[in-house]
Amino acid sequence: MTLTARELHDVCDEIERFVALRPGAAVVQKVVEPDGASLLVGLKGGWLYLSADARLGRLHLLDEKPPGSGAEAPAFCMLVRKELIGARLTACRAVPGERACELVFEHGAGSERRLLRLFLFGRAGQLQLADPAGRPLGTIGPARRPHPALPAPAPDRDPGESRFGDGAGLSSRIAAHYQTAAQAALADSARRTALDELRTRLARLGRREQALLRDRARAEAATGKRKLGDLLLAHLAEVPRGASEVTLPDDFEDGAPLTIPLDPARSPKANAERLYKEHTRLKRALATIDARLDETRRALATARAEADRLEHASDEELAALAASRPLAPRPKRRRGPEKLPPYHEFRTERGATILVGRGADRNDELTFQVARGSDLWLHARDVPGAHVVVPLRSGAPIDEQTLLDAATLAAHHSAARGEPQVDIGYTLRKHVRKPPRSRPGSVLTSDLKTIRVRLEPTRLSRLLASRVER
Repeated sequence: MTLTARELHDVCDEIERFVALRPGAAVVQKVVEPDGASLLVGLKGGWLYLSADARLGRLHLLDEKPPGSGAEAPAFCMLVRKELIGARLTACRAVPGERACELVFEHGAGSERRLLRLFLFGRAGQLQLADPAGRPLGTIGPARRPHPALPAPAPDRDPGESRFGDGAGLSSRIAAHYQTAAQAALADSARRTALDELRTRLARLGRREQALLRDRARAEAATGKRKLGDLLLAHLAEVPRGASEVTLPDDFEDGAPLTIPLDPARSPKANAERLYKEHTRLKRALATIDARLDETRRALATARAEADRLEHASDEELAALAASRPLAPRPKRRRGPEKLPPYHEFRTERGATILVGRGADRNDELTFQVARGSDLWLHARDVPGAHVVVPLRSGAPIDEQTLLDAATLAAHHSAARGEPQVDIGYTLRKHVRKPPRSRPGSVLTSDLKTIRVRLEPTRLSRLLASRVER
């Protein structure tokens, strides 16, 4: 069960106290997306966990990042990183009487805010990044469409009792509860998956057993062909040539008339030889069928025993089963190969993002499709090179060290890489335009300033090591 309205209100109050007591610790440094419904926001003073999972939706603080979280960075994660890294959490407000809340992030006094909204609505649950006006910028979670706004307050609704009590350590109690619940859900999922696989195997083995039994019945019925051949040889003179069948007395039992089908194109003796061959072939087939039938029945017994064991397995055994047999992710429908973003991403010591174009054909995409007008744009002067973009808030200045880092990357990713000093031009992205019918990467700029950088090996090594792999 997700957090109730009362529980969400209480944990929002705890997060508000954390922000008020330790404002410097509420700056966003990292963002990780553990799954398609959850987000881990790394603050200087700990981690913030938000999940819109249909059954385990919650919000709480964590002292450290859970192990094994966030091996990949999906599109929503990249969007949140771009918008929130370096911002400070300033507020965490729950909607009275509703299972929804809003977290406010600001990059500086008077700067544009960003909102993280959490809707704990079960199958309509959603985690949403929104602009100051509340317009959704991106979402994850079970809900198919973005929720247009937070629900209206319902202060008169009975808040009910909290499962986690009051007082300090609320986040720790919530985290421990949902860790246990997640383990139980994992065990339940492993049990269901394994049982589904076993049921499929049992059905397949059952169909094979029935098919073999039918084959065996036909083979047993055909083993009497030897007696028919013996009767034909004993009465060769009585069998007319070209007949399609003949009726002879059964000399081996009670003498009753027995009708034997014949091949009109064969002689009576050839028909007898054909019956002997069929008898030999079917006798061999019967031995093979019996062996396959025994093997199938042993496999059925093993599968039934395994199903019985799974029905009574402990959560620990099922968790071990899930770890040893991880479920393959559902394949995504793609229209073509996945396209990499048009940039390489680097980080400064202060956590700022620097984007470097992947080549001349991708520079235009970075500059004119990814970068915003308020971002800083850099390029080595008078030589070919990569476009470099530093995402900035509208009107926000760039600090000297970040500018030097970006200029160093611009020099390194240019034809002047081996020079001891390189002139780098920089301006705001809004002052960069693309001439009509110009070659890839070619631009015109205005209000261009120049900085001369000396390539420092220590700075360059640190920046190259910070590259975000994709």
